[in-house]
Amino acid sequence: MLLIEIFELLLLGVIGGGVFFWWRQSRAHRQNEALLNSKLVAVTQSSRQTGDNIAHDLRTPLTRLRADVEGALRHDDVEMHRATLERVLDEIQNMQNIINALLTLGQAEVGVMNVRKKTVNLSGLLEELIELYIPSAEDRSLTLQGNIAPDLTIEADRQLLARIFANLFDNELKYVPAGGTILLTALARGKRVEIRVEDDGPGIPVEMRDKIFERFARLDPSRTLSGGAGLGLSLVKAFAQLLQGEICVAESSLGGAAFILTLPVSAAKVSKLSPKSAVARL
Repeated sequence: MLLIEIFELLLLGVIGGGVFFWWRQSRAHRQNEALLNSKLVAVTQSSRQTGDNIAHDLRTPLTRLRADVEGALRHDDVEMHRATLERVLDEIQNMQNIINALLTLGQAEVGVMNVRKKTVNLSGLLEELIELYIPSAEDRSLTLQGNIAPDLTIEADRQLLARIFANLFDNELKYVPAGGTILLTALARGKRVEIRVEDDGPGIPVEMRDKIFERFARLDPSRTLSGGAGLGLSLVKAFAQLLQGEICVAESSLGGAAFILTLPVSAAKVSKLSPKSAVARL
C-alpha cells in the first residue's frame, strides 16, 4: 500500500512538472511571438517611412527638372537652354547621390560591405583631412581647428574612417553660422580612441540627439540639411558600427553640438594633448 502511495505521489509530481514545463514553454513562445510581431510592425513602419522619404526626396528634383525643361521648350534662347541643361545635370547628380548613399547604407547595415582593416596612422589622417577642409571653412568664414594627440594608430579601414570624418565635416560646414568655430580633438582613452567634432553653432535639442542618426532625419530649420537627403549621419553611424565603434552627439563645451566617436585602438602612444598647426583662423 505504501509503495502505491509513493508511486502515485511520484506520478503526480511528474505530471505536475510536465504541466509546469509546458506552461512555461508556452508562455515563452507567446512572449517571443509577441516580440517578433512588434519587431515586424516596427520594420514595416520604418520601411514605409523610408519609402515615403525616398519618394519625397526624388519627387522634388524631378518636379524642378520638369519645370526647367518645360520652360526651356517655350523659348529659343540658346543661353537659356544651356543654363537649363546645367541645372538638369545638377539635379541628376543630386538624385544619383541619394541613390548611391542608400545603396551604401544598405550594404553597411546588413554587413555585406567589404571592410579592409589595417594599421592606420589616425593622427596623420585627421591632420590631412583638416588641411583638406580648411579652404571650405575659409569660404564660409569659419575657424577650423585640430587638437590631436600625436602617434595615434588604430586597426581600421582607412577609407571608411575618411568617409566618417568627411560626412561629419560636411555636416558642420552646412550648419555652423559664419564666424563660428569647428574643433576636432583626438586622444587615446585606454584601449579606445576618442575623436570629437564639435562647434559653437546652434546645437541639437536633447530630444533629437538619437533621431539625427536615422535615415532622412529632419530637424528644426536651424539645422535642416541644405541640399542633401539627410543620409550623411546615418552613414556615419553605419560605418562606425562596421569598425566596432560608437557615435553619439552631446552638448559641446563650445556651446554647440559635439559628435563623439569612439573606436577600438590597436596601439596608441598616449602623449600629452597638444594643438596642431593645421588651424584656419579668419
